[in-house]
Amino acid sequence: MDYKPKAYSIIFARSLYALNWFDIAPALKYISIDLNINVIKIGLVTTSFYIGLALFQLVGGSLAHRIGNLVVSVTGLTILGLAGIFSGLSGNFIELSVSRFMAGAGSALFFSPALGIISDIVPVDRYGSYVSVYNGAFSFGAGTGIFAFGYLDTVSGWRISLVIGGALLLIADLAMFLMIRGGNTKVRRPMKELITAVKKPEIWILPVVTVGSAISETIMGQLFVYYLEEYRHFPAITASAAGSFFLFVGLPGGFISAYIIRRYSKKIQVASLLAVMGLIFFLVPFEVNIIEILTTLFAFSVLSIYGFSYLYMEASMINKSAVSFSLSIVNFVQMMISSAIPYLYTYAIYSISIMLAGICWA
Repeated sequence: MDYKPKAYSIIFARSLYALNWFDIAPALKYISIDLNINVIKIGLVTTSFYIGLALFQLVGGSLAHRIGNLVVSVTGLTILGLAGIFSGLSGNFIELSVSRFMAGAGSALFFSPALGIISDIVPVDRYGSYVSVYNGAFSFGAGTGIFAFGYLDTVSGWRISLVIGGALLLIADLAMFLMIRGGNTKVRRPMKELITAVKKPEIWILPVVTVGSAISETIMGQLFVYYLEEYRHFPAITASAAGSFFLFVGLPGGFISAYIIRRYSKKIQVASLLAVMGLIFFLVPFEVNIIEILTTLFAFSVLSIYGFSYLYMEASMINKSAVSFSLSIVNFVQMMISSAIPYLYTYAIYSISIMLAGICWA
């Protein structure tokens, strides 16, 4: 079978994978009412997802290296899909937090092994193009999750929305498995390649330098809709549309970030990324109309995608024999840092004010 249907089955699964990350964002307001939980616990629910995502990054990368990318990827999507369904069936804060933790764990098992599959089946000269589409699919799926499911929440309720999101992913997971099974998906077994990757200092430094991208995706993607509804009193549909705009911009943002990477030196890139993202985040609490907010979201999204593109490009070159594991290391570092942000940010809002919370994190 031609490699294109196989590659696009992974890309399609990637879009629904992203949808199951962010379909909970427009539901947080309704969840807080139905389960009677305050803004701090909302932050903990979001944080539990990122804890699972962080803790299982290295597990996913090392398992893929030992037993194969396909087995790990399919397992990860299955866990994520089931966790999405159980999130919708949760009856209290503990059940929801555990479900989101498992969703994060399943997500971690999919990302780098799926890129490994694409690396195995796509010709070398086409790999870069497919990676760009793979990343664009995440933005598209995430944006769809916030916008479409923001509307679905108002029609059918948040529980049915989350169940539908999980069920759709399980269907995509099965389709991906049927398309790829029996193909030439290499298994790279030597453990010394993993040890070599771990010893590279740059693989630990790069994710720290670009951690602003992970933090912005965490707060803007997961909590921004709730922020607009609860603290800016935007209608649910408008808030969901603004949240999805941040993610949809990631698609053209990939091309813009590619231009930035080619045009400017690395030192200028990194320094500008940190400075501009900090300034933008400082301005968010002071913005009062939708035009200002959308302008900020556009800039934030492009810079966030740039940070991820720069990180993955550099990380993939560190150890060519263990790309999946190298990517899992940089994701692990970023997720460990950003996993606490939702709780700390919502705690700052609850204890101080929305204005000072934005200033503190800038």
